[in-house]
Amino acid sequence: MRGAERFGGRRTRVWVALCWAGLGSCAAQQAPTANPARPTVTNPATLPPVGYLQFEQGYLGSLDSPATASQYGVNFVAKAAVHPRVMLELQTQPFAESREVGEDSSSGASGDVLVGAQAVLYLHPSAPAETAKTPTASPHHAIPRPTVSLAYLGRVHAGTTPDVDQGGYANGVLLLVSGDLGKFHYDSNYLFNEQTATESSPVRQAEVTLRRAQFAQTLSVNHPLWNANLQLALELYHFTQPMVHATAGGEPVARANAVDGLLALSYSLRPNLVLDGGFSHGFTSTSTRWQSFAGFTYLLPHRLWPGRS
Repeated sequence: MRGAERFGGRRTRVWVALCWAGLGSCAAQQAPTANPARPTVTNPATLPPVGYLQFEQGYLGSLDSPATASQYGVNFVAKAAVHPRVMLELQTQPFAESREVGEDSSSGASGDVLVGAQAVLYLHPSAPAETAKTPTASPHHAIPRPTVSLAYLGRVHAGTTPDVDQGGYANGVLLLVSGDLGKFHYDSNYLFNEQTATESSPVRQAEVTLRRAQFAQTLSVNHPLWNANLQLALELYHFTQPMVHATAGGEPVARANAVDGLLALSYSLRPNLVLDGGFSHGFTSTSTRWQSFAGFTYLLPHRLWPGRS
């Protein structure tokens, strides 16, 4: 009897363990997965899960840019996919402490507020529209077609904090491309922005608004390190600077361009929570010399509205 009791107790523990394992597996399958754009400048062409609200927020510090000697602030992005191919987005810089070139004191202010949308134009039939920056296995003899999206961002509120490096813009159109090559995941953006600035006109005896076109290209490559949760990102990006006419040292430039390189690490604590940090370095005389950043991406675990059955 004691042997039967021990066998029955052991069998019960095994069934309980199997049940817990099954529940854990179901929970893991049902858990939403974040799709962070930070910490890189490049945004992914893929979208977060439909119906979930995603937050991307963190700290950004910069040294030696044409407009500021130093700036330290926070940035915030909110995203929500309302359809497998359509996402709404809000970007802002709630606060930044800036010290302008040649000044001894610093001042605090807020940045621009941008709103817009992103639409997936092409999606490979075998790839989901909602995916993170994690490479997926693919045959070595075939190069899978990338996901391609188009996005628009418009300024709805003009901030007063100085812009660094790429500068701010009133309207922006982005072509986004994302895909996988073996164990590498890549994201690339091609941007067309409308930059504006107010200057005094001696001819009109009044202030006039200047409008200039800005072009940019970015490429970011991700690769897992010891496991898929820890990712290394390398990025190179180029922005024209039509509103910049001098370096941080005051030397005039005929045509300004910012070329920067970025290195970052990100770690997924949970499928819906990703931590990140890194730095970037400018290679041209009008680039911000150094930028550092740290933050996180969090996808709310509950849908904003019921899903389809």
